[in-house]
Amino acid sequence: MDVPEAVRDVLSGASLAQIRGAYRDELLESFGIDPATAREETFRNEARAFVNKVCRELGDRCPRDLRVQSALAAWAAQVEDYDVFDALLTNFTAFEDRAKLLARGRRLFPGPLTAHWSDG
Repeated sequence: MDVPEAVRDVLSGASLAQIRGAYRDELLESFGIDPATAREETFRNEARAFVNKVCRELGDRCPRDLRVQSALAAWAAQVEDYDVFDALLTNFTAFEDRAKLLARGRRLFPGPLTAHWSDG
């Protein structure tokens, strides 16, 4: 799976959690490891980094697309990664729970990283 394919999958309804899982499984299989028996932490960081790239691409290429907004908001509620918060809060200014995610993002990340996020 590459970033453009993952973007297409999200636009077709896949969640970012599904993208992460599919990417991790592909990595495991490419090294001859059965995903069903692999330790949870195996390739966790690589899959996370991949999803962060996908979040950036979604924000850059699909601003204001409600499918992207929904996927990013759902993912931001589950993780503490700057890339998803930035892609979401930079490109989408009005959605349910934005104020909550904005406050959480500002607690998680230093002020200079969040100064460009509008209050709504």
